[in-house]
Amino acid sequence: MIDRRGVLASGLAALAASPVAAQSTDYPSGPIKFIVPFAAGSATDNGARHVAQGLGALWKVPTVVENKPGADGAIAAEAVARSKPDGYTIFVASNTAIGSNVAMKKSLPYDPVKDFEPLTAIGFAPTFLMVHPSLGVSTVQELVSLAKSRPGKLNFASGSASTRMSGEMLKVKAGIDIVHVPYKSTPLGLQDLIAGHVQIMFTDPVTGTPQRKAGTVKCLGVAHPTRYKLTPELPTLEEQGLAGLSLMTWTCVYAPTGLLPAVRDKLHAALVQVINDPGYVERQAASGSEIRPTSPEEMRRIQMAEIALYREIMKVAGIEPD
Repeated sequence: MIDRRGVLASGLAALAASPVAAQSTDYPSGPIKFIVPFAAGSATDNGARHVAQGLGALWKVPTVVENKPGADGAIAAEAVARSKPDGYTIFVASNTAIGSNVAMKKSLPYDPVKDFEPLTAIGFAPTFLMVHPSLGVSTVQELVSLAKSRPGKLNFASGSASTRMSGEMLKVKAGIDIVHVPYKSTPLGLQDLIAGHVQIMFTDPVTGTPQRKAGTVKCLGVAHPTRYKLTPELPTLEEQGLAGLSLMTWTCVYAPTGLLPAVRDKLHAALVQVINDPGYVERQAASGSEIRPTSPEEMRRIQMAEIALYREIMKVAGIEPD
C-alpha cells in the first residue's frame, strides 16, 4: 500500500528544498542591480538612485545603479532582457525604452512587452520647452515668428523619445522648419543648449529645472493640458496657441519576464513603500516629478497606450521608423 502521507511529506520537503522555493523565501539575500538606460543626471537616473537607496535601506541589502546609455535605451534594455529573472536585476526605464521605441524603431534587439514584467511607475512629468537666452524670445509666439523668419537655421536637441516627439509636434503644430539634433541623453543635449550649440530643446523638469532656475536656459512653456501643479507659474503651450501639444514623460520599474509571483509581489510592495516615503515624494516634487505608484496591470496599460500614442504622433509628423 502506498503511504500517501509519506509521499506528500516527501514532496513538500523536496519542494521546500528546491532552488525555486529557496528563491522565493530567501529573497532578497544579495545585492540588487538597477540598470538605467540613460546617463547620470537624467530624470531616469535620478529616480533610480533614490529608489535604489530606499530599497537598500528597507531590505538592508547592497544596491548598485549601472548606467548603460545609448541606442535610445536599447543597450540597457537588451542587457536586462537577457538577465536572469530572479529579482536581482531591475530595469529603471523611461517611456522611451519600454514603450515608444516600438513605434520609432524598425527593429529592436528585445521585445518591450514580452521580455519584461511591469512593476510600478515611479514618476510622471510633462516636457518643458527650453530655449537659449540668446534667442531673445520670451513666448512661444515669439519663437515661432523667429523660426519662420529663419527656416532651417534653428536646431532642437533631444535626448529621449518624449523630448524628440515634443519637438516634432512643435514643428507640425507651429508650421516651422527646425532641425533635429539627437543626443544619447537629455543631460548631454542640455549641455549643448546651455553652451548655445543648439537653440531649442524639450526637457523633463527633473533635468531642466535646475538650469531654468539658474537662468542658463529659458522656459517658454509646459506641454500639459492645464497648468502643471508643480510649476503653476509657467504657462502651457496650449494656452499660447499650440492646441494639443501635450506630452508626458514617465519613469517606471520593470523586471525580466519570469519572476516568481512571490518575488514579484514582494518587490512591488517594497517599491511602492519606498516611493510613497514623504522624503522621496518631496525630493521628486522639488524637481518637478509627480509620484503615482501603479499596479503591474496598470503599468502595462500605460505602456501599451504609449506605443499607440507614438505610432499616431509619427504618422501625423510624417516620420518613418529609424
